[in-house]
Amino acid sequence: MHDGKKTFTHCDQPRKRNLIGGIIILEFKRFELRDKPLIDKYFEQHHYEASDNCFTTLFMWQDPYGIRWAEENGVLYIQGGGKREPFLLPPFAGKDAKFLDGLLRAKEWFVENKLPFRFKGVSKAVKERMEDLCPGRYEFTPDRDNYEYIYKSEDLINLSGKKFRQKKNHLNQFRMQYSNYEYLPITEDIIPLCRETAASWVETHHEEGIEDELVAINLLFDNWDALGLKGGAIKLFGRVEAFSIGEILNDRIALIHIEKANPDIRGLYQAINNEFIRHEFSEVEFINREEDMGLPGLRQAKESYNPDHFAEKYDAVYANEADNATGGK
Repeated sequence: MHDGKKTFTHCDQPRKRNLIGGIIILEFKRFELRDKPLIDKYFEQHHYEASDNCFTTLFMWQDPYGIRWAEENGVLYIQGGGKREPFLLPPFAGKDAKFLDGLLRAKEWFVENKLPFRFKGVSKAVKERMEDLCPGRYEFTPDRDNYEYIYKSEDLINLSGKKFRQKKNHLNQFRMQYSNYEYLPITEDIIPLCRETAASWVETHHEEGIEDELVAINLLFDNWDALGLKGGAIKLFGRVEAFSIGEILNDRIALIHIEKANPDIRGLYQAINNEFIRHEFSEVEFINREEDMGLPGLRQAKESYNPDHFAEKYDAVYANEADNATGGK
């Protein structure tokens, strides 16, 4: 147990520095398809639940959010926030000794770049790991807007009980009104139709960053097989009116990257959600439908599906405020 005293010890020990010309080198670079096996290897070391721990997520959003990666001595580092508000995810490493090396290396990176120390996307398990290894060193703040919603697959498929009554009613009404609808797995044949649907969806929505989302969607379609994605679409009267894209994150959980539907067709969102999971992900226990970004309407929609739990995320800074300006130097 930690008694609240400053007992950092090995957390403050200087590392053996990898210097080139007196400068610490940690080269962050873009995510390329050829990097996927290496990145996947790090994410497979633990049963991560969050979308941050998925190559596809990082690949598709790297330009809008300034996401880059670096590897050094068996530790993976991921940077986000671009140049305006740079941060790091906690380092990815299997063994505690390597993880501790990563924490120290991250500290050095903030110091060398004259940046305030900031980790984002700290999971509950990683938070506990950091507290065990470096008691009293870090201060954690819940990032509720980025908590990710985790549902039981069987709940989303069966919609059983009173808590899902409204969802099931909407789904049944859709099936009665549009009995000729067709569910199709996304293949090369219908990707062009899905692209058209995505473009139409963007034209009718004007939220900030909506064009970035269209670019990300098309990037997924451009690299469909290489990314190992699964997709499903609902076709009505010859047109794709809804589609969803996801993948298996690990043997317990699938991740939904994209879900789009014509909002003028009542029950269509319930239909694509149900059909996609029933056809593609019925064998996994949980479904991650990502965060609500603090948007009230989106939060209400995600909460209405009664999540089983959250993939919690925390921001981490140094408990000693003065250390944050120097990276803990």
